[in-house]
Amino acid sequence: MDQSMLSFVLKHLPDYWDSEVSYNAVGYVLRILSKLGNPDEYQYVETMFYGANINQIIRVQNPFQYGRFMLRREMVHSAYEDTVFHGVHKDDFYTALKFNCDYRRYIRKREGVYENSQHPMFYNSFSDLLNKIIHPISDIHVLVLKIMTKAPKTQCDYYIQYVVKF
Repeated sequence: MDQSMLSFVLKHLPDYWDSEVSYNAVGYVLRILSKLGNPDEYQYVETMFYGANINQIIRVQNPFQYGRFMLRREMVHSAYEDTVFHGVHKDDFYTALKFNCDYRRYIRKREGVYENSQHPMFYNSFSDLLNKIIHPISDIHVLVLKIMTKAPKTQCDYYIQYVVKF
């Protein structure tokens, strides 16, 4: 990543990210949230799952993906922003993180469950996602993403905010 772009992104991080964020070889940092250590953020994510038995909530801090999202938002002059859900099999978890939900790289993909032929399948609610998954919920990690359009055109139109494990 270009140093000037990285510097800009690091100055405009989301408020809830750790203040000391750097771009590393993996590209992202995972922060486990707790009810005691991050009560407001934990509760914010937990309420999206309607009382489901959540095992773990993880914040994803990826300055590269977030920077691409910010640049794309500026380029298309988008003010729209929404939260969507994408389910991945636990075997595809790190692939989804590394390649921003590029379903073509998943080893456990199934036609129509993960993808819509151009982009990964995003669901407006956890219950919508539950109605489509074919694996047991214990084998699925739900990615909570921020998206800037209802019909994404590139991978820059969204980024992963959280991972929820059951």
